[in-house]
Parts: sequence; C-alpha cells; structure tokens
Amino acid sequence: MLSIGKQLSIDPLVKQVLTTHTNEKALETYATDIYHIYDLDFVVIMDMQAKRLTHPDANLIGKPFQGNDEKEALKGHTYVSFSKGSLGQSLRGFVPVYDNQKQQIGVVALGIKVQTLGTLINKFRQGYTIVLFTSIAIGFIAALGIAYYLKRQLLNLEPKEISQLLEERNAMLSHTNDAIIVVNSDKVIQLSNISANELYEKTSGPGLTLTGLPLEALIVELDAVSLDSKREQLYRQNGQEYLFSSAPIIIQQKPIGWIIFLRNATESLFVMDQLANTTAYASALQAQSHEFMNKLHVIYGLVDLKAYDELSIYLHDILSPEKEFSHRLSFLVRNPQIAGFLIGERQKFSERKVTLLFDISPEIPETHDDDETLAIMNCYRYIHHLLLKIALPEELQILIQYANDNLTTTYTLELDTQQQVILKTGC
Repeated sequence: MLSIGKQLSIDPLVKQVLTTHTNEKALETYATDIYHIYDLDFVVIMDMQAKRLTHPDANLIGKPFQGNDEKEALKGHTYVSFSKGSLGQSLRGFVPVYDNQKQQIGVVALGIKVQTLGTLINKFRQGYTIVLFTSIAIGFIAALGIAYYLKRQLLNLEPKEISQLLEERNAMLSHTNDAIIVVNSDKVIQLSNISANELYEKTSGPGLTLTGLPLEALIVELDAVSLDSKREQLYRQNGQEYLFSSAPIIIQQKPIGWIIFLRNATESLFVMDQLANTTAYASALQAQSHEFMNKLHVIYGLVDLKAYDELSIYLHDILSPEKEFSHRLSFLVRNPQIAGFLIGERQKFSERKVTLLFDISPEIPETHDDDETLAIMNCYRYIHHLLLKIALPEELQILIQYANDNLTTTYTLELDTQQQVILKTGC
C-alpha cells in the first residue's frame, strides 16, 4: 500500500494539481482508476491544510480529512495507521508529496476498510484452504505410492525385520568355516566373509580384501567350474581340493549375480571316510556277535557229544588270525575310529586279492585327540594309496607297536627297484 502511495507522490499530475489547484477533475478520475486497479477502498490526495482533493464520495471533496491520523504525514512522515474515517474503520497508509524544490505540497492517503480487509482475508483463506487440502491429498497419495514402491523393493519387510535379517546374515557369514563370496552379473566380488578373505590372504598377502576384485582373484581357474551347475563340483587349487557350489541370486525374476561356497574337501572326505569306517566296524562287530553265539552253540554241542578231537580242531580253526581279525582288533585297538579304519583298509586290500595280516603289540589305548587320530589315519591312508599302485603279494605283514606314547608301524614286503621308486616319489 505504501508502495502505491510513493508511486502516486511522484506522479506529475498529482504534483501539478497540488501546486496549481487546476485540473482537479482529471486527478479525481486518476485516483478513482488507481483504487479500482489495486482493490483499495479510497485514494485521497490532500493539500497541506488536510483538505481533500479526491475522495470516492464526491460530496466530501474539498472538506478536511477525518481520523486525525494525518498530522504526522503533514510533517513529512511515511507510515501506516489504523483509524476511523468517513468510510468507517480502515487501514491507512500516508505518503508525503514534494515538489521539484523538495518542498512538501501535500499528502497521499490510501486505505482499505476493515470490512473489505476481512473479505479479502476470507477470500484468500478459502483459496489457501483449497490449495492446502489439495496439497495434503496429493501428498497423501504420493506417500502411499512411495510407501507401496518401497515396500515392494524391501520385499514387504519391516525395518525391524530387515535389521534382524542383516544381523543374522552377518552372523552366518562371520561364523561359518566355508568361504562365501557374492558376485554380480559381471563376476565382480561384492561381498566376502572372513574365511574367503583368509583364503585370499594365503596367496596374496595379509591385510587384503576381495571386495571389488574380479572372481578370478580367488578362483584362479574359473573355467574348471560352472556357476550354473546345481551340484557340488570338485575344484583343485594350489594343491588343495575344494568343494565348489554356487547358486544364482534372483530379484524380481532377474538374475543379478551368484553366491559361491568353497569348502575344504579334505574335511568332507575325511568325514565320509570316517563314516564308512565306522559302518564297517559296526558291521564287523554285529557279525562277530552273531558268529560268536553260533560258535558257542557248536562248542557246547561238541562238548556234550564228548567229541574232543573235533572240538580241538574247531577251536584251532576259529582262533586262526584271519577269522578272528575283527574280534582281536576290537580288543587291541581301543580307538573305534582307528579300528574301523583298519577294518575298512583290510576290505579295500582284499578287493585287490591282498590279505593284510596285522600284528598289534601291545594294545593301542584310546585317544581323545581328534587331530592326532586324523594324523594317524592320514599317514596310513597315504601309505596304502602308494602300495595299491604297485603289485603286491597275496599277504602283506603289518606290525603295529605302541610304546612310550609312540606308535610304530612296520610293513614287510619285497620290492624291486621300480616299485621302490614309486613308493619314494609317489608316481
């Protein structure tokens, strides 16, 4: 409102009328146009005696300005006031008018009635209310759409569930002994667990991480395995055998990469071998128990018939080393894993038409050290693997002696020069 008043105060027509008191009709028309254009209730131009030169009510032109709030404006001040005039309570703005010699020659007063101001406020309030509720509705719909989109992207999981899944995933990755890596569709490693990093550090040095490296950094011979195979694959690297398995990662029916597992095959093969040996040992004990009951019945029958000569022959026959191997082994080898392993090895050699004759003295006590048991079985397994590469006699004598916490095994057989080379070099 004051800006409009300042624009009027420098208008040439306003200055001319205030100076010469001529052309007042033109000024009235001009003032009427101004308050219509800017939605004002009145534009009053007064001289230094506060006499109106313009007014919406033509009957009040030439009469003094009402409200007694124009005095400061006549002293050259610009301000806004709230007072009651001929049109009622109104909000007024006052701007002094100066001639070209910087002498004050009048005042421009502009105003809006309180009633008009209330109408304007209600009008704008109604518009703002519509805009506000429209914005709220649009925002609510947009929020629902974004929430639905995010819900789909998060697989309908709540933040608490996502946090729990993340902690569970980190726990599984950190505490599993298998090397686990996640690669994208370009076969670039995105995630690796502690075991995978430790495996990589063995060949590349400490303090290195797999994240961001190509898959070939860990799986050197990538052509030897297939990422699309659904079965475990045997993979050999740096003299170590691994069980390799992979599974595709699919999001919204689109493959985005693979998760790869590497497990030390030695441990798995050992467990399988241990299970086979235990099965063989249990089967031998079961057969031994059944056979023992049969033998008791035969012995009882021979004694009852007083066939002592036949009894002597029968006892000599059943006590022969070959037929009583499992029975004697269960007493001489207290460690069931080693006993089962020796039974399994004897069966393996028997398939090659070779009989293993074990001479164990004294009995081997039980050990609770799994690493020690594994070391003993691996030594036997390696030696037997080499022996099966050469021609063997029908009987192979094996002497196992235990003394002072030391286990000594002696193999007795005749070898030619070529066989000796095979046993020494392994090929």
